[in-house]
Amino acid sequence: MLVFKAESLFEDLGNGTASRQVRVDDNTCARELTFMAGAFGQLRKLHRPQQVCVISGEFEFTIGNDIHILVAGENRNIPAATLFGCFCLVEGSLLEIPQNA
Repeated sequence: MLVFKAESLFEDLGNGTASRQVRVDDNTCARELTFMAGAFGQLRKLHRPQQVCVISGEFEFTIGNDIHILVAGENRNIPAATLFGCFCLVEGSLLEIPQNA
């Protein structure tokens, strides 16, 4: 089980989303995001890979040309320089954990 500790308060990002910095059990800095149903995470590309872990709720993720439905307890690895984003189907939260390249 992944354990994380908050390092900041939630910041309202608008459009039904909020974010805060957390530290996961191996001391890696990560980000917790909360989404209201119908909210979305903009499509974007990152220069390094990351893992996305769904804490609660249900999300539709676009990763490259593929679409994945993820629910609480599931995760996906997103390769570096891959276009990705999400749409929240059921209110919930997720962790974005940077990975070493």
